Amino acid sequence: MNDLEGKAAIVTGGGSGIGADLVAQLCASGASVLAADLNEVGLAGVADRTGCITRVVDVASLADNAAMVGAAVVEFGRLDLLFLNAGVLGRSVVDQREPLTDIAGLADRYRHVMSANVDGVVHGTLAAVDVIEEGGAIVATASIAGLMAWAPDPAYTASKHGVIGWVRAIAPALEARGVTIDAICPSGVATPLVGASPDMAEADANRLSPRQVAGAIIVTALEPGTGRALSVVAGRSPERLEHEFTDVAGFS
Repeated sequence: MNDLEGKAAIVTGGGSGIGADLVAQLCASGASVLAADLNEVGLAGVADRTGCITRVVDVASLADNAAMVGAAVVEFGRLDLLFLNAGVLGRSVVDQREPLTDIAGLADRYRHVMSANVDGVVHGTLAAVDVIEEGGAIVATASIAGLMAWAPDPAYTASKHGVIGWVRAIAPALEARGVTIDAICPSGVATPLVGASPDMAEADANRLSPRQVAGAIIVTALEPGTGRALSVVAGRSPERLEHEFTDVAGFS
């Protein structure tokens, strides 16, 4: 039996991109999966290809997250793995190619970005904490933008810093319950979020494929570490690498 056989998992953002590949790899390895997304069409396609069950979920809503977790437990009888992958950009891909000049205009998207990217991770964690099995794992999809100041999209950058901060700070409390939590931080990925198709990764050595990132997420979930931020960078060896944080002198 492999490490995923018989496991029950939830994948948010499961209707496309990294999430869809994650669902496919989990199902192919014998896991039972609930794919969650606002994209009903995408979810239907993923379900047809993988046999997963689906649920339309607004990850910004704590109630939706609670209902999602409840549905998985009813369907599978347990929850072992929670992949909090859903996310949105703050500026469009086209806008990101130009220097930011309309700073006040960020207000139009800021709350939406924070709700999807940060609240989705926080609410997902809170919804699952009392039901996820001991020995279970949570992995949140952050970004390289959570490890650096990515000027093309400040709101997105702030949200991904928030994801990593949540993961690192909540990890000890979850560890006491026998549950790990980590953040995966990919560099550029060929997904619909950035207007790219997976085959574009094959033609661009600097771009990851959703399959690569999904594989890194699964490996991370099955490892014993917790509270980690792991970057995944195309063309680097090793491709997946834990990011080291420094302490602040004089503070403990």
